[in-house]
Amino acid sequence: MAHAAKLGVLTDELVALLTATSAKSDPARFNLHRESALRALRYHNCPRTNQFEVTSQLDGLDEKFRILNEDPLADALKERLDILSKLEVKWAPEILHLLLELSDRPVEKAKLETLDFLKEPESDPGPSLKWKDLVAEDSLLREKSVWRNVEFGAESSDGEDGFEDSRSDLSRLTDTTVQSSVDEEFSRRPEDYAIDTINKEELDHLRDAQFWQKTPTVDGVKLVTVKTTITELQAIREVLYMLLGLPTSLFEISSQNIVRPNKKYALKHSSAETFLRLAKSFSEQGSAIMLLRSWVKRGQSIPLVQVLQSSILCRTMDFDALISKIQERFVHPAEDIVVSLLRVQEEISFHLRPLVRLSEIVKKLDEERYPHAFRYLEMLYDEACISQLAGDDEMYSFIGRMFFECFQVYLRPIRNWMEDGELTKGDKVFFVLEGTGDIEPASIWQSRFKIRRTQDGVLHAPRFLQAAANKIFTTGKSVVVLKHLNKFDLLQSARSNLELSLDFNSICNPDSLGFAPFTELFSSAFNAWVQSKHQHASSMLRKILFDSCGLQTSLSALSHLYFLADGTTASIFTNSIFDKLDTLDSSWNDRFTLTELAQSTFGSMPCVSSDRLRTLVLTLPRKLEDIMKCRRTVEALSILELKYHLSWPIQIILASTTISSYKRIFTFLVQIRRSSHILSRQRLITAGLTNTSSSDEQALYYSLRTRLLWFTQILYYYLTSLVLEPSTQKMRADLKATEDIDTMIEVHSSYIKATTDQALLGSKLELIQKTILKILDLGIKLEDAQAANAVASNEALEKQQEMMDLSMASLGLHTTRRKGRSSASQSLARKAMEEAGSSSDEEEQNIDVDLSILSSAYDEEKGDLLYVEKLRNMKADFNRWVRFVASGLKGVARAGGGEAARSWDTLGEMLENGLDAGGMGHR
Repeated sequence: MAHAAKLGVLTDELVALLTATSAKSDPARFNLHRESALRALRYHNCPRTNQFEVTSQLDGLDEKFRILNEDPLADALKERLDILSKLEVKWAPEILHLLLELSDRPVEKAKLETLDFLKEPESDPGPSLKWKDLVAEDSLLREKSVWRNVEFGAESSDGEDGFEDSRSDLSRLTDTTVQSSVDEEFSRRPEDYAIDTINKEELDHLRDAQFWQKTPTVDGVKLVTVKTTITELQAIREVLYMLLGLPTSLFEISSQNIVRPNKKYALKHSSAETFLRLAKSFSEQGSAIMLLRSWVKRGQSIPLVQVLQSSILCRTMDFDALISKIQERFVHPAEDIVVSLLRVQEEISFHLRPLVRLSEIVKKLDEERYPHAFRYLEMLYDEACISQLAGDDEMYSFIGRMFFECFQVYLRPIRNWMEDGELTKGDKVFFVLEGTGDIEPASIWQSRFKIRRTQDGVLHAPRFLQAAANKIFTTGKSVVVLKHLNKFDLLQSARSNLELSLDFNSICNPDSLGFAPFTELFSSAFNAWVQSKHQHASSMLRKILFDSCGLQTSLSALSHLYFLADGTTASIFTNSIFDKLDTLDSSWNDRFTLTELAQSTFGSMPCVSSDRLRTLVLTLPRKLEDIMKCRRTVEALSILELKYHLSWPIQIILASTTISSYKRIFTFLVQIRRSSHILSRQRLITAGLTNTSSSDEQALYYSLRTRLLWFTQILYYYLTSLVLEPSTQKMRADLKATEDIDTMIEVHSSYIKATTDQALLGSKLELIQKTILKILDLGIKLEDAQAANAVASNEALEKQQEMMDLSMASLGLHTTRRKGRSSASQSLARKAMEEAGSSSDEEEQNIDVDLSILSSAYDEEKGDLLYVEKLRNMKADFNRWVRFVASGLKGVARAGGGEAARSWDTLGEMLENGLDAGGMGHR
């Protein structure tokens, strides 16, 4: 009810004001409007004014004032809005919204002078009461006795009337007190220090110069929002102070070192808009200088950043010296000068422009998230390139010189690394990183030092140095290796003390090299600087590896061991293993026996040190645990490995990862020799044991045996004469032509990879390699079948002879040749053992067992087939597999490219031509 009553009273007042009627003058009309208004107010939900919309409208009005160059109006509006916000009025949004709705073209109609009428007049307190007025009205105050102290003692006799002049006592006290008394010093009043001005005109002139203390007035009323006019000389003084980083009244400096012009001031002879634009130009330049001044004051622990601060500080000091000279020209002019703010701007703009550009680089550096310490070097480098391309010689010279000053500090760790092989502990700027923990000497080159990279895999170094980073890295590692070889003193004694100079005048001489691109000039000079240190250390280390460490000898040893370069020595080693396999000797894979065999055979060569040679035996696959199965396939030979220990300097070039490729080639060569050996050693056995064979069997056998021998010889010739020997010779020549260790490592790695691919051991030829192993196993299979057939024929012959002897005995005939026939079989077996290289009496006694080994190896497969059918099946397999290998090699060669593809195509042609020439495909 209270709300309804209050609403009714307010509505009555509102209707009376708007309609100029009342309940007394026109009751009918008044009641009509009153009911209509009440109905609208009661049934309409009126929310509060949107304060954010009001704030937005006021901001728009402020911006409009400033755009139309009505900054005083905008300042006055802002001043009153700030006061209103501090009052915390509840209905402030509604009040402001009402005022906005009532406003009518405020830009055109608003006048600042009308604000003075809002001020309450100051009350007149009346004239102030002064002692001179009192003395003039009362004569008694002029008598001295008024100021005497009253002595209330009855017997007082001081003075005639009982009073004493206190002032005289005070003066006596003052006269007798020492002038330097501490009590007097603190008892004196400020007025005691005041002195009379000798020249009032000079004081007035000084006060007039302090324009910041004056406030414009109109008829004695201060106008806060009216601009204060200043002279051009005063503006020049304020501008120069601001550029020196000093506080001024003409410019405001925020906590973020941003300079803004104070809009309260204006030039007397210039429009406000013109002066404001000029002041903003100076403030932008001042903000750049203030940024540089504040940045150089920051504490930095990284030397590379400290040198940037020092370089900036030197240039700001040069600029301050220039400002001081300009100030001196105005303060103590030697001749008549023109006071012109525009002339001063033109004079300092030439020197300010590079500093402003430098401040932009510093600002960008601050805005980047986690920038590297050398990031500003990249920015300076890019800016030097851009300014040179733009033809801005002054900027190019300024930035270029600053770049080389800072770059000298970045060169320090590079120089220490390339000359002494040392890294600064805790340095996270240089891109070379030393690993932790104990590292073997052989791993110094590959594992001890690493190149620092970012999370994205980018080199942690300036972009303009990335091309030379690997050469810098290699040079330092070369010095480290020379230290481990005790050759560092030799390196220092042979080093020249002369060093190429890396500075702006030497590299980018504007007089002679003004048109050369900065990138080319810097790259050429820096690469020459790096090369002078790189070539010296790398060439010395390469020479020591060849001469003192025996790199050539080690390469020869690897060729003889893994590539079986000496065929005679290799045959002694391999044939011993093959014979033990054929006789089912379980010691064929004994590592101690094999090591002794390898040392006694390969150790006889001058390039091989027998003490470094060992033989390793890997674990046999489960399918080859039986020695009989090992004998029937060349795959069993893959468990044999030769290990030759190289000195640690040689292991830098011949890394352990490449030795595994040597071992694979060794295994392949031994497997080919295995098949060729068994096809060759059975020649006399088959010649004697096949006398009873038919002509078709003999033709098939000899034809297939010839083709298998042809295949093994072609394959072995291809590997040794067309792949290994030419590639090895080329590799050795390339090693001698290299200039550093990394190139030597790359040459050897490329060589062994290319050789492995050409030797049919690459991943692309895995199926072809398996087929080749099947063909090699076919040679063992053929000889086992032939031996089994020979033994079966001999047994059948002896059985037939026994039956004939029984028949003759039944007829009463005596046989005296039976023993001879039996000895004939043993004589034939003895020939087989002699062919195998065994002639002892014990072997002769076990000759029947040896022949059973040759025969039983083939009895497990296809025992029901006739011998001639077995030969035909093997012949068909041989033709099919060889053609598959030939066509596969040619197909892979066509799909690929390079030296390996040409080698594959050559071998494929050789195999196809050999098949067609022998007519194997048509029989």
